[in-house]
Amino acid sequence: MTVQELLITSVGIDVGTSTSHMVFSRLHLVKQMSRTSKKFEIVNREILYRGGIYITPLIDQETINFDELSKIFQKEFAKAKITKEDIDTGAVIVTGETAKKKNAEKIVSLLAIEAGKFVAATAGPNFESVIAAMGSGAVTRAKDLKKTIMNIDTGGGTSNIAVISPKGEIIDTACINVGGRLLVTNGSENIIEKYEEAAKIAADDVGVHLEVGKTISKTDKERVAKRLAEALIEIITKKENISEVAIKLMMTPLLTFDGKVNYYSFSGGVAEYIYGKTNEYFGDIGREVAKEIKKQSQKAKIKLLEPLELIRATVIGAGQYSLQVSGATTLVTEDNDFPIRNIPVVVPYLPQESPTEKEIKRAIDMAYQRIDLKEGEAQVALSFHKTIGLSYERLKSFAQGIVSAVPSLVKKNMPLILVFKDDIGNSVGNVMKRETEMKSNIISIDELGLREGDYIDIGEPMASKQVVPVVVKTLIFEN
Repeated sequence: MTVQELLITSVGIDVGTSTSHMVFSRLHLVKQMSRTSKKFEIVNREILYRGGIYITPLIDQETINFDELSKIFQKEFAKAKITKEDIDTGAVIVTGETAKKKNAEKIVSLLAIEAGKFVAATAGPNFESVIAAMGSGAVTRAKDLKKTIMNIDTGGGTSNIAVISPKGEIIDTACINVGGRLLVTNGSENIIEKYEEAAKIAADDVGVHLEVGKTISKTDKERVAKRLAEALIEIITKKENISEVAIKLMMTPLLTFDGKVNYYSFSGGVAEYIYGKTNEYFGDIGREVAKEIKKQSQKAKIKLLEPLELIRATVIGAGQYSLQVSGATTLVTEDNDFPIRNIPVVVPYLPQESPTEKEIKRAIDMAYQRIDLKEGEAQVALSFHKTIGLSYERLKSFAQGIVSAVPSLVKKNMPLILVFKDDIGNSVGNVMKRETEMKSNIISIDELGLREGDYIDIGEPMASKQVVPVVVKTLIFEN
């Protein structure tokens, strides 16, 4: 029976610099019938349960406490009355300074496995910028207003920046080490308990000495916060002469977008102070940074817009926007085991509309070389952007060219993962089975646009095996 719609339960887990939290969502997918596609699209996202906000547990300054995190999230599952078996998809994202902890990669992978059968583990500043912009509601707002919006998700350790076009497309991202928990004191006595390198960079620039165990004055805390906020405003307003401090604080390249931004919206924990939602004090510089961002924004004459979600923007983005689904005309042979995790995407650049078998092989060889991988050493996903045509001879030449480029993979019985932007996954897969030695271990999926440098997780086919769920992500850890 052909399935026309799907209801999927998704989880988002954010392990951040200051806080960690969880959100459960329901995604409603409906098959969209058109001349060119029969693809399932997400038509509605509903939050089923908003978890509490917890201080991220650490064993020491360098190590995340997995046991405590696990207990927190088990408690949240129980409160939501949702089991691990109920979860179809989702993402665990380690954000900000937490991604720099020495056991961050292990922790996020373990939490993903604990959370459900197809929950992705991810980290990375650009990915966080994208999902925070989506989760905050800034993407929808830009589309509704037909204006360019820059969303800045300012949390404990970083500010993740996304530029959104009037069409609701994210056209640029960046990240700077500006956040509310870069400097932490014990509270009333203002004795420094810890500070991050970013706080030291700002403090050194304004002549403030930071030392754990020593007292810092209220004035000096404000001076450090002011310098951090100034650096952030420099970056988001694209000031001509960017200071050395701002450059040092950048985690990514600078923004390249040089058009007009109509509105600026802030999400993240610091945004709770910016928009006056709380004045609670956590022994850090979150309030001071927020106060300075407001002041510097007024000085720079930028228009602030309050987004729908503030502190939960990233976790909602992880639960509601991490999933993509393939087109409905894919081919997946019976011998593949799912989920398949952390597959790097390689894009072979085909030279023309009707490439020869040799040209296809050469394009794939060069794609492997670009990421310093030898064919057959590790699993990759070959992503093709160009249409190759639907004539049988073209498909035959294309399939034979691909298989000739992966002899080691064939010999080792590794899955051949093919991803197409166009609706040709099933056609390529069938011709490959018929015309080449590759009779099994084929995953040929379509209607997904992937970029080189992406990583993907692939889940078990759904809807009577009509579609394949995919999470597109980044994996960037300090180590």
